[in-house]
Amino acid sequence: MSEEKARSQAIRFKNTKAIIEVLDIAYDEGIKTFMCTTHDRIAEICDYIRANPQRYEDFKFYPCMPYAHKYANAMTDYGMLGAVKRFLPEEGLIDAVMRGGTSLAKKEIDGIATLLIDVEMKMFAGLSTPVIFFQNVLTDFLLGWDSRPRFASLRTTSKNVTERSRDSSR
Repeated sequence: MSEEKARSQAIRFKNTKAIIEVLDIAYDEGIKTFMCTTHDRIAEICDYIRANPQRYEDFKFYPCMPYAHKYANAMTDYGMLGAVKRFLPEEGLIDAVMRGGTSLAKKEIDGIATLLIDVEMKMFAGLSTPVIFFQNVLTDFLLGWDSRPRFASLRTTSKNVTERSRDSSR
């Protein structure tokens, strides 16, 4: 797209209500699934969907993560420690830091992935998320780490997270 078109769309969708209007049109036409990144604005949409459960009874999200720009921007705005603090779960902060630090030290992708996916999925709590897509930046990172078994580990981790999300939406 051109920069002009991108600016036009940014202006059009500056307001969350405009995004909801498009989702409503699609939903009324039978499209019940929304694939999205985990951009901060999606949390507002999730809040709206949760606040209107009758209207969006069978609505599903397909999150795509990680939203790398969110982390890069947080590092710029809050510094490294501020960014880490901003994204770690408030409850169990010490536990999350310990789990993440231990996993990082041991190079165990399961623990790191579980923590990061849990953080990314917080905004979707109680909503249907049967599928999680991984951004190419994560795939490239894992390929660079030269360990194909990590993909299977991520698949299992994300499946467990989607099952927890599904259970909490019941």
